[in-house]
Amino acid sequence: MGNIGSGEVLVILVLGLLVLGPERLPEFARKIGSFLKEAKRMSRSFQEELRSAVEDPDIENKARAQGALLSQETQKNSDSENQST
Repeated sequence: MGNIGSGEVLVILVLGLLVLGPERLPEFARKIGSFLKEAKRMSRSFQEELRSAVEDPDIENKARAQGALLSQETQKNSDSENQST
């Protein structure tokens, strides 16, 4: 549960019980649980998608080629500035 200790959980449960009442608290807890489950699933899906994009050799090769072109252009610009001065 992250950095939440047992004391904080107890306070949250007592406040929830006071605010929502004993009838609505279980339903609210189920909704929160399903929301957290869905958020975790979406996070995991995003991480897997990002990881597969980073590990894609075609994308890596394209990025390296673009970096090399940029480096060459920067070097040409630097050389032309040095020659004009």
